[in-house]
Amino acid sequence: MTRRIPGLRFSVAVGVVVALVGIGSGVGVAAWTGATTKGAAITAATAATSATGIAGLAATYKPGLPGVSAAMLTDTAPVTVSNTGSAPLSYSLTATGGSAALGNQVTLQVWKAGATCDVSTVVPSTATTGNLTTPPALPADANSAAPGTGLSLCFRSSVTGTYSAAGGLSTTPTVAVVGTVGTNWSASASASFTQTAGFNWYEIQHDFSAKCVDANGGSTAAGTNLILFPCKPLAVNTNQSYRFSQVGTTAFYRIYIGTGSSAGPVWEAASAIAGSAVQLNTIDTGTTTKSNNQQWSVVQHGDAGDFRIVNKNSSLCLTMTASTDNTVFTVTACGTSLVNTNTAYRAQHFGFVEIPS
Repeated sequence: MTRRIPGLRFSVAVGVVVALVGIGSGVGVAAWTGATTKGAAITAATAATSATGIAGLAATYKPGLPGVSAAMLTDTAPVTVSNTGSAPLSYSLTATGGSAALGNQVTLQVWKAGATCDVSTVVPSTATTGNLTTPPALPADANSAAPGTGLSLCFRSSVTGTYSAAGGLSTTPTVAVVGTVGTNWSASASASFTQTAGFNWYEIQHDFSAKCVDANGGSTAAGTNLILFPCKPLAVNTNQSYRFSQVGTTAFYRIYIGTGSSAGPVWEAASAIAGSAVQLNTIDTGTTTKSNNQQWSVVQHGDAGDFRIVNKNSSLCLTMTASTDNTVFTVTACGTSLVNTNTAYRAQHFGFVEIPS
């Protein structure tokens, strides 16, 4: 006879459940939740560059005088560009400021420097060309640099065209080397320099008298005679200093006195007749007889360093047969003697002493 014991079934069930929870599949399980924080930083590549040597393009150009002094029409400067950032850079040149009047007449060439970068260096075919107003692109073999590397460049500036158009002008541009990454990042390094188209000034010494060409009374008024006078200490802007301005591409020059301006006065033979006085007068740039009377050639004749000054209109030579102060210079027929002790020879011969400027 089966006898129910009250509560037994419930107790057994509870025990089974406890046992299952306790032993399960032999593994006890517990669950936790938590969070940890990990630090992070983002570093962008930097664009940075430096350049040295651009200021070396500072220059004073001079036209020279054939047979007397050499022209100085070019300037050469080594330029070093360094990529000091952490990104590769593509490079270009820009120019700001300065005077386009001269800047457009000064050619700028750039090439990858070789063993030398000086006035004697021959410009290679790989050079690029622009001017001081619009610099050239950098050459294909020297227009980019990896981080920590650089470029060695050679810059050459040159006055082009006729010097008379550039003479007396100056410009002070700022030239920059610009390194870029893509289209948004850039870095630049720049320098300013001044270039001037100056002049050669000369004291003109007469061979026979050992005195100088002077303007009577120090005047620059029209009609002032050129006279003989003892040479003064070398100085620009006196009545014994002269510059020669080439007329176009001809062999003739207008001769300006040191106290004059670009508008004159200049030397002028009073006429084409032998014995005519040589005077100062306002400049005439036309094709008139007066203009031709204001043009002169400088011709070596005889010994080295001996020159005759010949008038274009008359083909007569500047002459001084005396050694007395204040005697007026004239034009007379050019002699043929090459004997430097001959009085007539020495009367028409002159030496040029360049005045420091």
